Amino acid sequence: MYRLLISASLVFFLIAVPVSADTDVASASAQEALDAMVVLQEATGGWGMKYPLAGSFMWGEYRPIPKDWITVQPASTPTMGDLLIHAAKVLREPKYFDAATRAKRTLQKIQTAEGGFPHEAAPEGKRPKRGTYDDDTTTSALRFFLNYWKHTGKAEDLADVHGVGDFLISSQHACGGWTQYYPTPDSGYSRCITFNDNVFRNVIASLLLLHKETGETRYLDAAKRGGEAILKLQGGAGEAIWAQQYDPDTLEPAWARKFEPPGYAAGESLGVCDTLVVLYLEFEDARYLDSLRRAIEWYDTHKLPNGKWARLYEPDTQTPVYGRRDMAVKVYDFNKATEGYSWQGNWYPQDAKAALELIATESVEALRKQRSKVSSPNLDTLRDKSMEIIQQQDDGGLWLRKANAKELEEYETQGTDPSVPLFEVRQVVSNVSVLLDYIQSETKE
Repeated sequence: MYRLLISASLVFFLIAVPVSADTDVASASAQEALDAMVVLQEATGGWGMKYPLAGSFMWGEYRPIPKDWITVQPASTPTMGDLLIHAAKVLREPKYFDAATRAKRTLQKIQTAEGGFPHEAAPEGKRPKRGTYDDDTTTSALRFFLNYWKHTGKAEDLADVHGVGDFLISSQHACGGWTQYYPTPDSGYSRCITFNDNVFRNVIASLLLLHKETGETRYLDAAKRGGEAILKLQGGAGEAIWAQQYDPDTLEPAWARKFEPPGYAAGESLGVCDTLVVLYLEFEDARYLDSLRRAIEWYDTHKLPNGKWARLYEPDTQTPVYGRRDMAVKVYDFNKATEGYSWQGNWYPQDAKAALELIATESVEALRKQRSKVSSPNLDTLRDKSMEIIQQQDDGGLWLRKANAKELEEYETQGTDPSVPLFEVRQVVSNVSVLLDYIQSETKE
């Protein structure tokens, strides 16, 4: 099933001292994978997140969806679009940019009237009513649109970028934050201002990127309003991080799903700490660093005896709080918390703390210089990874694995043979990216 021998030059590489690998072999491997994905695209114009090698369904956001749908959440249609643009440049194959164009046009079929995107939808079905920031969905589509415009330089493609940018601004709550969906539902936790799934980090980073690439100050102004929301929503003395979500009317920590009680979130606050550094580099407002210092002090004083941090800390008491799936009740005993959720973790803002220390010991310019350095992948490392990837590639150009227990249950509901392997779009993107980086680096040598 898997490739053990690729070419005489590759066999020599695998059994002898390292030599310059055949970039033609890497190119052929990348093209075979890309061609398989382009063929898959022909059904709808986009992609799901993973597929059984044979069957009538694919996966969207962690669930089976029909094959006439597409998924937006990474890694799927926008992510593949970005990869195809990169491949068109490195391999000098216009057909891959054509495929990226089809992906963009298909995404526009499921773009909401306000300019956002759902997790997934049928391109030939009804236009979705709400876009979402959950799991980097709308913001990943924005990055693809930006990448596409930078490749073409066309005014109409820039207008498409601004169409998504309009969504980022129009969806901004009066406090400066964002809800998970927009237009915002009238009820349920999706109406809450949320830090969950790095919504603030992703949206603010996107706004700053929009300003950098287009020069429009409205994006910078919106990012600044987002920064104000971060400062406003930070917990007070003794609880100086950020809750998972806030009631949009009272701006107090709020319930989400039944098993997610109101609480200051150690995991989600990591992204906020990183964003404070980004905002300081942009605006040099000392309040961002003051906020970051208070957050780091909180982490330093709230570590659990096992060396980890709880996901949620109850407002006012700062007691670790957990939940149950069957009812909305607070649970204070970790052993009685619902299973299948990361209730504790090694969450600590190490990168943000290092940035703060560098500013304190040297300067903000030292941090800017450090972050502006582009680290080039080591050619030998890229070569080794590429050869390993090529070895593992299936004859059909993909990278297959057996279905796990949960996936086998879904196979059964979809009437799919349990012996059929599957492949993930994320793995294809990761592997082909390595191959393209290797080809590009080898060419530069």
